[in-house]
Amino acid sequence: MKRKLAGLAVLTGMAAATLLAPTSPAQASVGLYRVAATSVLDATNAKTMAISCNGVDQVVGAGGRINDGQGDVLMTRVYADATLHTVTVLGVEANATNVPWSVDAFAVCAPAGAVAGLQLVTTTSANNALNKVAVTAVCPPGKKTFGGGYRIDNANAAVAIDELGFSSTLGSVWSTAYVFGAPGNFTLQTQAFCATPLPAMALAEATSASNANSPKSVTTPACPAGSQTAGVGAVLTGLTGAGSVATLLPKPALDTAEATGREIVAFAGAWNVKAQQVCVG
Repeated sequence: MKRKLAGLAVLTGMAAATLLAPTSPAQASVGLYRVAATSVLDATNAKTMAISCNGVDQVVGAGGRINDGQGDVLMTRVYADATLHTVTVLGVEANATNVPWSVDAFAVCAPAGAVAGLQLVTTTSANNALNKVAVTAVCPPGKKTFGGGYRIDNANAAVAIDELGFSSTLGSVWSTAYVFGAPGNFTLQTQAFCATPLPAMALAEATSASNANSPKSVTTPACPAGSQTAGVGAVLTGLTGAGSVATLLPKPALDTAEATGREIVAFAGAWNVKAQQVCVG
């Protein structure tokens, strides 16, 4: 049996928070905004939810969340379409459950023309059945990543995302997936939403306590004044295939971000979750 706690305990005091230095002093906000959508709440498997930016505005950050499901549901896709207009999130049951659950999809959008040179960079793994697959998407020279996403295909609900992370220089995004069942061949795709850097860009991070409790949720420190949340990341350390990222949440005010990790199979050891957010302005 998995260890299940009532609710998501936000760790304070015990969590380590870091705000890496911005490239320059914070400037006025570029007017990013968040849109969100929630699927039906029931016990149906699987569920897909999509949300689009307004008009011709474009995605600079993506997020998703599994609601309820008691740790038995994997968030196997949080990704943008080729035009960077729509974010899609997929939830699938790793362990059969009769508990109602739902999926949230979040898109952080930039008004048309507010972010120069915006482009989608994708890297896809080989089609194989390796126990661990890690893929990095690198921005072109002169550009930095504002956000990122991932997509698992053909895994038969037996592969879990362990990491969606941003490099300290914001030059790349990586994702890592672990096999915990028998998926056969599958692929993992990592996306980087790259653009010409804004005057202020910083990576904010916070790490939960390391223990055997599940789930764990942690919130980043606030972005510097005048900047906003674009991308959201999460890195699980210690679970190595026994858990998954269940929440990548840009908060409504676009000032902080939350990440949650959950056990999906029995695991007695200590582990932690690190939340990341890209602050831009």
